[in-house]
Amino acid sequence: MLDRLFWTGLIFMFCSTLSAQETYWKDQRIMQLEEITPQLIESVQQMHEKIRSVAISSVSFGDNLPDNFRRVATARIHQSLTQLSKLKVSVCETCTQIRTVIAGSYLKIARGIADDDFRIKTAKSLNVKGFLDIALFMTEDRQLSIALNAFEASNGEIVYSKIITGEPAKSEHYLHVYLAKMQVGITHSSTGNTPITHSAMQLGVEAMMRLTSSWTFSGGGSVFSDDNTNLTTKYEKSINGITLDGMVGYDLFGFGGNQADVSISGGLGMIFAAALNSPMYVKGGLNLTVAEQLTLGFNYLNMLSSNDDTFKMPNMTNITLGWKF
Repeated sequence: MLDRLFWTGLIFMFCSTLSAQETYWKDQRIMQLEEITPQLIESVQQMHEKIRSVAISSVSFGDNLPDNFRRVATARIHQSLTQLSKLKVSVCETCTQIRTVIAGSYLKIARGIADDDFRIKTAKSLNVKGFLDIALFMTEDRQLSIALNAFEASNGEIVYSKIITGEPAKSEHYLHVYLAKMQVGITHSSTGNTPITHSAMQLGVEAMMRLTSSWTFSGGGSVFSDDNTNLTTKYEKSINGITLDGMVGYDLFGFGGNQADVSISGGLGMIFAAALNSPMYVKGGLNLTVAEQLTLGFNYLNMLSSNDDTFKMPNMTNITLGWKF
């Protein structure tokens, strides 16, 4: 019954993870935009010291940003900035329209603020003192940035310029390889029911997928081999086996310029080792990740089905050192 519950729970966690991951990474650009929108609003409000009113003349995007993001981002930026209290912000619709301009014997296609006359005339019709150009672009490490340039309508002079940079998006998935030292407390009838601490070396690998900027899911396994060199002759039976588990993690906080993250994790697993009665376990852990690669963790495993009249193994702990690829 417990085995069936374990596999059902693990499959459910995995299927839910795939659905959540697809939703998150489809919208992660918008998520970054929402995270830096407060900085955008604060920066635009600071313009009132330089200029009393502006019209958004353009919202441009880097080549690697898709059309659906451009539409959503433009609408959200317009909505956020036109509701400011300290600075009057409007939208210049004519600035983004395509116009035909006759220059000598040529017919040219133009968009944006073409010349001084158009700029001054448009500013008067909108009752603003200047214009605001906004550009959004994303770097190769998926870091969204917004560039602001505000300029006077009368002479075209730039009076305010700033670049707002968000936090780089965390990697979508990892392969985590780790080495661990396990500590297992065992009580067996052959030892006179005296508790003995076994230590085992563990080598494991797990696939990790990010669900949101804070939540992750991982599934993997490990092999372990008991090390009895620290034991007496009471119980020297070697123990080897494998583990399988599924874990959900949450990033608590980052420090060091977000070069290090502290996270907690929890989940279900199972040990496949006849000498240990192949128990299921509930696992919880505290983990430190440096530069999204080097990992150090401590895990506590509470056994659910390993105890009987002659054998007891209530829990186990391990300390891991690993690397994310």
